[in-house]
Amino acid sequence: MIDRLAAAKEFDLLAMARVLGGIVFKEGTEQAWFRRRFTMFQDLIETSWVYQEIGQQSFEKGIEEGIIEGQRKTMMSFLQARFPEVIALANQQTNKMNSSEILQTVIDKLFVAQTLEEAKQILLEVNKQ
Repeated sequence: MIDRLAAAKEFDLLAMARVLGGIVFKEGTEQAWFRRRFTMFQDLIETSWVYQEIGQQSFEKGIEEGIIEGQRKTMMSFLQARFPEVIALANQQTNKMNSSEILQTVIDKLFVAQTLEEAKQILLEVNKQ
């Protein structure tokens, strides 16, 4: 199949075959064989719209994860400096936050919190969001 797709210059299909084959060949010597089999076509596969779309989606997901991680660190640094008593609660609550919009809203509210009780209440409200 790999040779036929390459000979027919069906690089989009070749890229899809690699993805589907990756589901079948999960570990061990079969995985190594499968990987080697596609190595010679890597440059051609990379020009495929399928490959580029998968790469773009992965890139965007990585960016979003990086933003969320940065927001978590910002919030924890702020709380450590201003309300260190709520660090344990904040750690627990931030693990539930997987949206940069929600994290930013919580950070914005924490920045204007005047008391420890206000900060606690903001963190406890995360469950409601």
